[in-house]
This record gives sequence, structure tokens and C-alpha cells, in this order.
Amino acid sequence: MQSLRAAASQIWSKVAGGPTTPPLERLVPFPWKAELVIVCGGMLASFLIAGFWYPYWRIADMDFWIVYNAFLLNAGLPQEYFDHPGYLSILMLADWLRGLHAIGVLKVDALTQLPPVADAAAFKAAWTEATRAGRVLSLMIAMGFVVAFGMLLRAWLRDWRIAGLGLFFLAFSGGMAMQMRIMRTELIACGLFFCALLILLIAARHGSRSLRPFLIGAAAALIALALQNKIQIVFLIAALPVLLLPFGPEEDGSRFWKPSPPAIVLLVVAAIAAAVAVYLVADIAGAALFTLSTGSMTLPRLAVSAPVYWSLIALWLGLGIAAYATIWRVPLLETLATLATIVAGTGLALLALKLRYHPTDALVVFHPLEQMYAFGASTAPQLATGTLADKATYLIEAIGGLIARRTFVLESSPRPTIFLEWFVIAATIYAVRRREWLTVAKAGALMAAVYGIDLLGMARGLKQEYFLLTDPLVIIAAALLLARLPALQTHRLAYPVGLALIVVHVAISQAEPVKHIFRSDGEDVLCGLYHNAQRVERLPVCASLPKP
Repeated sequence: MQSLRAAASQIWSKVAGGPTTPPLERLVPFPWKAELVIVCGGMLASFLIAGFWYPYWRIADMDFWIVYNAFLLNAGLPQEYFDHPGYLSILMLADWLRGLHAIGVLKVDALTQLPPVADAAAFKAAWTEATRAGRVLSLMIAMGFVVAFGMLLRAWLRDWRIAGLGLFFLAFSGGMAMQMRIMRTELIACGLFFCALLILLIAARHGSRSLRPFLIGAAAALIALALQNKIQIVFLIAALPVLLLPFGPEEDGSRFWKPSPPAIVLLVVAAIAAAVAVYLVADIAGAALFTLSTGSMTLPRLAVSAPVYWSLIALWLGLGIAAYATIWRVPLLETLATLATIVAGTGLALLALKLRYHPTDALVVFHPLEQMYAFGASTAPQLATGTLADKATYLIEAIGGLIARRTFVLESSPRPTIFLEWFVIAATIYAVRRREWLTVAKAGALMAAVYGIDLLGMARGLKQEYFLLTDPLVIIAAALLLARLPALQTHRLAYPVGLALIVVHVAISQAEPVKHIFRSDGEDVLCGLYHNAQRVERLPVCASLPKP
């Protein structure tokens, strides 16, 4: 007991601070492992207060259709909904429900076990239990994302206090605040992508190493998996050359990749792995890439077809690798091995589509622009049928809306990371004044990707669910500036600004989940989703509506 009091007293003395206590010690007073536990504990508390107890229809899109498709898979029936395509989310939820059912925690895990609508209490209980089980799975995935992000950020920056702030800001960001308590496809996709991005940054920092190409190949596999769950990841993939080019080695690399028998052997191994991966995935790619239709979906035809724009993306990424190798003097053998491991990692990750293969999953993954165009045209028809002037007007309005949201005053937002962006802008100006040009270039690349991807997200209103696609980039930029500009850590405003950001993140991120507690909508919100659930009986409240 005395030891606990002593520890509490020590922590309080750090938080209360004094003239000799560094601001970072006051903002992050707990040891690293305790920080992880406290942040995850805060996420759990928030989840139990607002989220777990929501009615199963409260966030019907996407909770309802992900649970429905998991029910289908567990009944041996094919997936029916493919918009994102949500492949990994549905697969993981199906396995999770099946596991809970096997140990007796869940009564219904398959569509064939679903009670009839006439038994209203049992029908509602089955959906409620499955939806809550899915929410618990989302919370666990979110915690895993946050912890992995924090640990990789620490490994990259080698500063656990800055990493502790980073994982906190991610855990209490606007996008994560909702994604951790509902079933959204962005959660898994962003977790995979941003862990891959930090792995690439770590690989860049350490310079040339014997296994660096294979580390990059593993990151490529994570990114390919991310795309299988959320096709908007294609924009982040296209941003990779811009994001990574300023990040060169900060340590002396090894000479392993100078021409030598061991280097040649590893290059051959990487090339063989790439060839095997291409061979194994060729049937999936061939069946999906050159068609626009399956029995479940038909996509619009664009002026630039999928084979063409994927070739252009591949060329763009290849030029980015070549530019990086030239600027940072990467050995030729290592560059070739890296290209081979990227192909191998991507190909092997695409094999995941065969776990529960459906041609429409592959169709959507290989035609992300067609699918997003169909969605964008439905919410902004001027993009599809309007004149050039209409499209220009829409673009100007989107840019204006994006700027207005960044002010928070002209248009409020449930996105506390906006205030962290203000810090990034101020810190970047400070870096310019200090002539820290490389740091400025790094932060600028990260923020350029944020604004570019958010502008594309304006086509669908830049919904709160999309915040998770760019919030981690803002957090990485803020952490980078704090680590590379030590004077910011001891600035007289460091503690009040840091404390204000912490308070704002908690307050704003929790406002939206709490608001959902007081919503009064009923099961009738499901009526519009029945076109995605053809095998479920219609609720009595929807009986008067025509079936789509």
C-alpha cells in the first residue's frame, strides 16, 4: 500500500511539475507499459459507456450488413455485399461468432439458426448478441491497432514519451472514437496500412541491411491486405512515393548488398518468391482485372480501364523506388531485391481472397476506382453527368469545404485532430525559421497526403468514418516535428499546449459516441438496408414498404 502511495505521489509530482520538470514528463508521467494499459483502459471505459449497449440497429450501416454477411458465411452461403468490399471484416467476424458459439457464449452464429421475425424477442436477441459480439471484436482490433502504432512509432523515433502521446492521440481521434465501437471496414484497413507505413519508415531510418528488402515485402503484404478490406487505401498507396522520398537513412548501412555471393543468393530467393506469388495469384487477377461484371455486381466503365490505371500506379511506384534509390544511394542489388519482395508480398497477400473466394470480392479489389466512381456519382451526380463547369464548381466547393473544416470555426467537426494539425503547421513554420529543411520536407509530404486524400473524401462528404484514413498521418507528422525539434519539447508553451490538445481530444472525440446514446430512432432504420439482406424476413415495421 505504501509503495502504491509513493508511486502515486511521484506521478502527481511529475504532473504538477515544477521549474525543473520537463514538459514531456508532465504530459506523459507514466512508464511505457503503464501508458499502454491506461490508454487501452480508457478505450474500454469509453466503449462500455457509449457503444456496447447501443441497440443493434443504432449504427445499422455497417453493423447490420457485416453481421448479416457473417451469418451467411457461417451458414455455408455466399457473401452478398461487396461495396468496400469488407472482405477481412466479414471473414474475421464470421470466425469470431463461430468461436463464441462453440464455447456457448453466443446462441446464434449462422443465418440458418436465426429465429423467425414472428418471434420478435428471440429475433431481436439474436441480432443484438451478434452485433455486440462484433463491437467487442472491433474494440479488440482498435486496441491492437493503437498498441502496434505506438510501439512502431517508438521504434522509429526512439522516444517512448512522444510515442506515448502519439498512441493517445490515435486512440482518442475522431475516426477511432466511432470505429472502435461499431463495425467499419476502415478500422482493419487503416491498421494494416499505417503499421506498414511505420515499418517502411523504420526500414528507411536504419539504412541498407541484409533483410531490409524482406521487411519492405512484409509491409507490401500488409498494404495489399488493407486494400482487400477498404478500396480507398488505393489513394494512400498512390501517395507512398511522396510520403517516403524525404525519409532517408539516419544510420550507416551495412555493405551486405555490394556484389557478393550472399547478396546474389538473397536476390535469387526474392526473385523466386516473386515468381511463385505471381503464378499463384494469376488466376484471381486474370479473372477479375479484365471484366466489369459478375453475377452479383456490374461496375461502370471508365475512360481509363483498370489494367491501364494499375499499370500507371505500378509505374509511379517503380519510379518512386528508383528515385529513392538514386537520392539515398541504395545499392542496385538491394533495389532489385526490394522490387521482387514487393511483388512477392503483394501476390501472397492477394491469396487471402481464396480463403472464402467470391469473384465479386476480387472484382471490387481490382477495380477500386470504378467502384468509388459509382458511389461518388450517387452522392454527387455532377461528377458523372455534369458539364466541365459543374465539375469545376464542385471542386472549388470541395476545396472551400475542406478549408472551412480546418478552421473549426467556419464549420465545426467531431475531429479533434484538426487542432493537432494547427500544431503541425505552427511547428513546421518554426522548422522553416530554423532552416530544418529536411524536417520541413518530411512534415510537408505527410500533410500534403492528408489534404489530398481528404479532398477526395469530400466526394462523399468526408464522413467521420473517413477520418481514420488520414488522422494517423497528422499524428506521425506531429510526433516527427516534436522529436526533430527538441526546442519545442522545452518551450514555455509546451505543457499548456500539450495539455490543451489532450483535453480537446478527449472531449471532442467522445461527444459523438455519447450523442448516439440519446438517439430515439427505432428498427425502421433497417428498412432501407433490406436490399442488402435478401434472405432475412422483413420486420413488421417495414412490411408496408415495397421490397427492393
